Amino acid sequence: MKTVRRFSWLLLLLLLSGVVVACGSQVTPVAEPDSEFVLALPRLVIDVDSDGVPSVAGLDPQTLKTITFGQVDLTGVRVPKPYVDWFTATNLQHIEVVHRDDGEYIFVNGNPLPHVGWDADSLRALSDLAGELGVVNRPMAKVLSLLVPFVQRLGLNVAVRFPVQDGVDIIPLRDPGDPIPQVSAESEAPSIALMKVHMNFDENGIPSVLSVSTRELEEALGVSLRQMELPPSAVQQMIDAGIQHITVRTMPSGLYIWVNDNPLPTLVWSDEYLENAANLYGQLYYTDAYATARDAVKTLLPLVDNVDGEIVLIFPVPEGATKIPIPSP
Repeated sequence: MKTVRRFSWLLLLLLLSGVVVACGSQVTPVAEPDSEFVLALPRLVIDVDSDGVPSVAGLDPQTLKTITFGQVDLTGVRVPKPYVDWFTATNLQHIEVVHRDDGEYIFVNGNPLPHVGWDADSLRALSDLAGELGVVNRPMAKVLSLLVPFVQRLGLNVAVRFPVQDGVDIIPLRDPGDPIPQVSAESEAPSIALMKVHMNFDENGIPSVLSVSTRELEEALGVSLRQMELPPSAVQQMIDAGIQHITVRTMPSGLYIWVNDNPLPTLVWSDEYLENAANLYGQLYYTDAYATARDAVKTLLPLVDNVDGEIVLIFPVPEGATKIPIPSP
């Protein structure tokens, strides 16, 4: 049995090597290709059939199970058929995700969408925050922080293709050799709206703006604003983690978030990316039931990068602690 298992895994490694070779010779670009660690692979193309069964270079889960004598069983892995039917009906032919040193890029039918951007500092800040807030335990947060340099030296590209209706033109995959256009932080268009809100929370989780609390507004207006409050335990958690404020700001190049003065990964956008996202929504939700939402998304989403917005959530600072300035990029 051990011999069969070893042979199965050896055969699997040979098959995976063959699949990588079959995927092409254009590797995904990575930063610092001459560093001590780099893993850059060519694009992996996964074809999904009408029943949701995936295959790579003609190798499907059932074939993989057979040739590995049942040691590798992925026959339960499939895309739900309702999603396959939906994508086929709306002509969503392929989704591509590209992992690089500066972010995770997304393309649908070859068109770029808003995506997550990062650098070493923001990735490390995110792992630290996850540990401080208990999302992961401290040892795991430390592991995640140590993995940051490795994450930035991975070049991965996965494209998933779905069935196409008869008579519909095939949309080619994006050429992996083409450079991905970078988003500029500058915008020539004037801001269409300005919004700035600094919300101070007390120890009980009650927010106030310009020294007017939601409880005072509730008494004056007769409208409950309790949904804006935070549980006192949540505020105490922020204090214990040393979090004095969280800043969310919209800029021409994306949505930026800071915890204290530490930047987190960014949601990157541009006029083109937002326009593509609005078009994709209209393509997927094409029925009359979504007509109003479709019109709203088509009109408003492309304007997001022209909104000058800032929301800051401010928490109590323990006595004796040094106050951290709100970031101003």
